[in-house]
Amino acid sequence: MLRRLILAACALAMPLATPLQASERLEPLRLRAGTNAVPNIAGDGAAGTITLNWRDNGNAWGYDVFTVTVRGQIATLEGRDQITDQPHTGEDMIRSVRFARGVHNGRSTLFALIASRQIVVSVPKPATTTVKVYALMRNDDAAGPPYEFRAVRSLTASRSYCNADMALKTELGFPLARTYSGPLTVDGCPR
Repeated sequence: MLRRLILAACALAMPLATPLQASERLEPLRLRAGTNAVPNIAGDGAAGTITLNWRDNGNAWGYDVFTVTVRGQIATLEGRDQITDQPHTGEDMIRSVRFARGVHNGRSTLFALIASRQIVVSVPKPATTTVKVYALMRNDDAAGPPYEFRAVRSLTASRSYCNADMALKTELGFPLARTYSGPLTVDGCPR
């Protein structure tokens, strides 16, 4: 367990190339509402799924709920069974969650890319943004879920953002979602 904590701390301290290096290229996954099958989800031959559901609040605070499974078992991210975004009204996305295929440690696997804006003043205002990249890996410890997302890259962006989706594009070179509704500016802020 101590070894995993040390490795995780080292991974979080690694700088993130901007944009991703050619060897780190990630292929975005296009998800539809409901269950999305992902063959060989963790690079060990196991089939998996990403389930996408919408949690409606009847206001601007609804959000997507993602559940990732491998061999029918839920994969966790930071100990949580579900991963959520926080779109607010869409044009000022607070927390963006995207999934991609790529290679980590020589093995094809699923990645979760999460950009989170730390709102201090108000949602539409530019905010400090953290970008984290997680790789889905088998948990070889005797305790815990069989698969989990582990942080492999992390950065606090040098600029503030008004849209977390745009932070993924600007900081990682990751394509915008088809549903992107914010301003097409480098920071996602209106001019």
